[in-house]
Amino acid sequence: MAKNTWKIAKEAIETHNNIFIFHHIRPDGDCLGSQFGLRELIRTNYPEKNVFVLGDTGGVFPFMKWDFDKFEDIPKKNFENSLAVVVDTNSSHRIQFVKYILDNNFTHTLRIDHHPTDPDINYDYTWEDAEYAAAAEQIGYIAMKAKWKVTNEAARYVYLGINTDSGRFNYEYVAKRTFDVVSYLHTDNDFRVWDVNYDLGKRDERKVKFAAHVLLNYKNEGQVLYFYVSKKIQKKFKLKDNEANDVGILANIGDCKIWVFFIDQPDGTIRVRVRSNGIWINHICEKYKPGGGHEVAAGATVHSKAEMKAIIADLKAEVLKHAKN
Repeated sequence: MAKNTWKIAKEAIETHNNIFIFHHIRPDGDCLGSQFGLRELIRTNYPEKNVFVLGDTGGVFPFMKWDFDKFEDIPKKNFENSLAVVVDTNSSHRIQFVKYILDNNFTHTLRIDHHPTDPDINYDYTWEDAEYAAAAEQIGYIAMKAKWKVTNEAARYVYLGINTDSGRFNYEYVAKRTFDVVSYLHTDNDFRVWDVNYDLGKRDERKVKFAAHVLLNYKNEGQVLYFYVSKKIQKKFKLKDNEANDVGILANIGDCKIWVFFIDQPDGTIRVRVRSNGIWINHICEKYKPGGGHEVAAGATVHSKAEMKAIIADLKAEVLKHAKN
């Protein structure tokens, strides 16, 4: 069920002079596209406001322009009547540079998110709606309903977020509204989806070889497919951990119901990416903290091979439970 509407987000933005936009750890196309798309939309439609973006890309989507602000370089006067906007995430353990929010540097806080979870931060304003395919779709929807002008730059960012988080418009929550928003991105500019799709469609030879290896070596237990991307595998294919995380390689093979990637992280933890074609898995991921997400697309963190086996066992049990129902 949705919490509030786009109007609450627009109201929050309009009543503050200084806007600071945050994204989640392990950034993806949606959080980055939402963050920078919102920045460009505010700058264009409210030129009197100051807008800052905090974080980093982790090296993803190098074909886009990412110019982050450094918190320590921002004048103190810009924290007066300020709004911290968190996009595409919720709780403190998922927000990059969350310390700036927890230290009460901002007058108020706003969350725009499509994840159906209860955060541990008491936001002053919230627009949460899990019926959206992406947080970027929410950003684009605000622009469409408010009749904001959309520049080429804003369109590129918002489209990147929608495209990537919807699985190129393949996932369950893609709806007529999704395409209405994408259509609106073409208003009064010369934006073309091809300009983003071309770069998204490029194939890195390292990743092609890695995908072939995954398809030849994945494991299958009780309709749960999984692959462990160890540091050894990452080194073999010359991939960083955030370049070897495409769990979609295992999507919908045979009669599988759930597919999983385990990815060794530089800090010694193991990132878990979980997807399904109908079985809800987010409640299982929430057990392995930090973890959670959407009903059929979620993530978790484990610390050993024993925990890897445990989450696979939980997922297999969920498949059996689903089959009985």
